[in-house]
Amino acid sequence: MKACVMVHGVDNFIGARLVASLANEEWSSVLAVRGDDGAALSRGVGEAQAIAHCIVGSADHIERSAASLYGLLSASKAQPRVVHLSSMTVYGSGSGSIDESCDLRADLGPYSAAQRRAEQIAANASQAVILRAGAEYGPTCTAWSGRVALWLRAHRLGDLGEYGDGVCNLVYIDDLVAVLRSALREPGIEGNAFNVAAREKITWNDYFIAYAIALGAVPVRRIGARRLRFETRIAAPALRVAEMLGHAARVRSLRIPPPIPPSLLRLCRQEVVLSAARVERTLRPLWTPLQQGLRRAAEWYS
Repeated sequence: MKACVMVHGVDNFIGARLVASLANEEWSSVLAVRGDDGAALSRGVGEAQAIAHCIVGSADHIERSAASLYGLLSASKAQPRVVHLSSMTVYGSGSGSIDESCDLRADLGPYSAAQRRAEQIAANASQAVILRAGAEYGPTCTAWSGRVALWLRAHRLGDLGEYGDGVCNLVYIDDLVAVLRSALREPGIEGNAFNVAAREKITWNDYFIAYAIALGAVPVRRIGARRLRFETRIAAPALRVAEMLGHAARVRSLRIPPPIPPSLLRLCRQEVVLSAARVERTLRPLWTPLQQGLRRAAEWYS
């Protein structure tokens, strides 16, 4: 018999890609549930032998979705394996080599705090497995491939000098999905957390330059401190206001360039090396080479 796998969060890029991947598996049948569909979630908890909790979005959405799922599980007799997708942001402002035993500072703002609270809720489920993902890139990855492609083509990003010398902990989207799939079935891993980021570590400058070349957004411009201050302190607030006004007026044809948030520059200077030794040892992912992943991302966003 096929195992029923519920994917909670099919309305986002990770959940949708996981559903497509599981559709080709002989061992599973898929129950796809949107992150905001409480009725379908309630029904699915009673049917599923395994659950992939793949919620992305705002801090409030992340916390509410976790409370909904694990609240239903606590009231259910069934105890399915739950693979809970979290984020490396739970480590907050930590630095150096970070493994799963490091403190969860979650001090980078509401998003990282919400991810930690969601993990704390998940810890009440005896069968939960937590995946702390790095920066997802590749086709359909709006944050780290789609927006970055727009910034690079407009020469708003490039070589950031000292502001881009932090470590870029990338994970190719299909590699993350493969780890999710493995975690749904691997025996004896309940109660464990796993960092998920490729072994190959580069700087953010390396990433921006290599991705710009793959996109054909050359020559790659050196972006100085003055330009970065303008982008994050002046342009970003103005663009966010324009986005809100356009949304309120329902002007869909208005194309507003995405703002570069100050949080991006903070991240691009952070010296955090996400250790993937545990996930490599236990779930045995095959990491996509960086140049191959960048080429696929560039093709998608071209």
